[in-house]
Amino acid sequence: MGTQIPGPICGERLGQDWIDDGTRCRSRTTAPGTAGRHLSPVDRKRRRRATAMKAADAHAVLRASLPFVLEHMTDTQVQQMQKVLDAVVLDPQIQKEAEEIYRRSILASSGSVFIRDEAMVRRGDRVMQSYIPITKADQRIRLDVEALLEPDALKPVTDNPDEAAYLQSVRQTLATKGVWLRFATKLVRDPEDPSRHIVDPRAIEVWLSLGPDGDTIPTKSGRLNRDALLETTHLGAGYYERVFLGPVQAALKREVGHLLDEIGSGLEQHQELAKIRRDAPPFVAGVSDLLGGADFPSQSIWEQPRKFVLQAMNLNINGNVKGSQAFLVTAAVLTRNAAHLLAAYIEDTSSGAARAVKVLKIARAAGHVAEVGLAVTGVVGLVRGGAAVAGGTAATEGSVDALAERVVKKYVAENPEIASELGSVRWVPGPKGTVLGNMKGGHSAGYGTGFNKWP
Repeated sequence: MGTQIPGPICGERLGQDWIDDGTRCRSRTTAPGTAGRHLSPVDRKRRRRATAMKAADAHAVLRASLPFVLEHMTDTQVQQMQKVLDAVVLDPQIQKEAEEIYRRSILASSGSVFIRDEAMVRRGDRVMQSYIPITKADQRIRLDVEALLEPDALKPVTDNPDEAAYLQSVRQTLATKGVWLRFATKLVRDPEDPSRHIVDPRAIEVWLSLGPDGDTIPTKSGRLNRDALLETTHLGAGYYERVFLGPVQAALKREVGHLLDEIGSGLEQHQELAKIRRDAPPFVAGVSDLLGGADFPSQSIWEQPRKFVLQAMNLNINGNVKGSQAFLVTAAVLTRNAAHLLAAYIEDTSSGAARAVKVLKIARAAGHVAEVGLAVTGVVGLVRGGAAVAGGTAATEGSVDALAERVVKKYVAENPEIASELGSVRWVPGPKGTVLGNMKGGHSAGYGTGFNKWP
C-alpha cells in the first residue's frame, strides 16, 4: 500500500534527510570535511564506482599541473579534492537513477498530492545514499603558504626602502588571505558539434588563488616565487602604486624634473649672454671683461650636470635609488656651481643685475634639489644653526657638500664600475676646484653664502 506524501519529486521527502536545491536532490547526512577519515563501506563503494566511471584522479591531476603543491598537501586535503572529482561523474548518474525510481514509485496523484509505493521510495533512498553532496567550500583548499614560498620570493631586488616595506606587507597579505588550491571542470569542444563547448567531468582545471575567491596566482608548478606573486593582479598593482609610484621614487622623479628645468634655464641665460657678447660692437665685450676682471665661462659647464641628471632618471626607473640619488645630488651641486660661475661673471661685468638675480635663483633651486635628494632616503646631518634641517628649511652649502660627498663616495666604493664617472667630478669650478673625495667636509663651495641668502 502506498504512502500519501505532498510535494514535488524531491522536496516532499518528509521524514527523510534530503533537501532540494531547485535542481537536484541531495543528502544532508554526509558533512563536508570528512575526507581523510577511514572510508566507510558506502564511501568505498562510491570510490570504486567513480573509478569505474573514469573519474579524474586527484594525484594525477596535481602531478600534471601543480606537482610542487602536491608535495606539500596532506592526505586529508587530497581526499577532499578526490571527493569532488568523484562527485562530478557520480552525482548526475545517481540522481538520474533515483529520480527514475521516484517517478516509478507514483501510484496515483491529485494535484500536488502523490500516492507512492513505499518499497520503491526506500529503494530510491538507498540509491541516493551514494550521492556525494558538494559545496563551494569543498572546491577550494587552503595551503601552507610558507611551504610554497621560495626563499628569496619576498627579498627586495632594489635598494628602494619602499620596496622592502611593500614586500613585508605582501607577506602579511599572504598570511591573512591565504593561498588556496582551486579546481573545477573545464569547458571542452563538443565532439558532436565543434561549434559549441560542453563541460567535461573528467577534464579538471586547477589553479592557486590569493584568498578563497581572489586573483589567480600564475605559477607553473605551484612554487611561489617573486614573479608569480607580483604577476598576481592585486599584488602587482600594489607594487606599482607603492613602489614605482611610492614616496622615494616619486620624490626622485620630481627632483629630476626640477633640476632639468633649472639646467635648461641656466643654459638659456648663458646663451642670451653669449648673444649679447656676439652682438656687441667690436672689442666692447673684451674690454668690459678685461676691466671687470671677468672670464666668460664656456656653455659646456651645463653638459655634465645634464648628463648626470639623465643618468639619475634612468637609474630611478629601474629602482636603483642609491645610484639615482648619487647622480642627482652630484648633478645638483654641479648645476649650482655652474650658476654661481655664470653669476660671478655677470657681477664682474655690466650685463645687468636682474640677469644675475635670475641665475642665482637657479643656484638656489639646484641647492634645494640636492637637499631633497639627500633626504629622500633618510640621509641625516643637514644642519643650519646647529639644528637638523626639516620642513623645507635651507641648509648651508657646506653641509650639503659634505653630506653629498659622503653619500657619493659610499656609492662609488660599493659600485666601482661607475667610479670613473662620479669619482672624477670637479665640484668647485675654476682654480679653486677640487676633485670629489678631496674636498674637506663642511667647507663651502667657495662662495661662502648659503642658498637661503640668495634672492
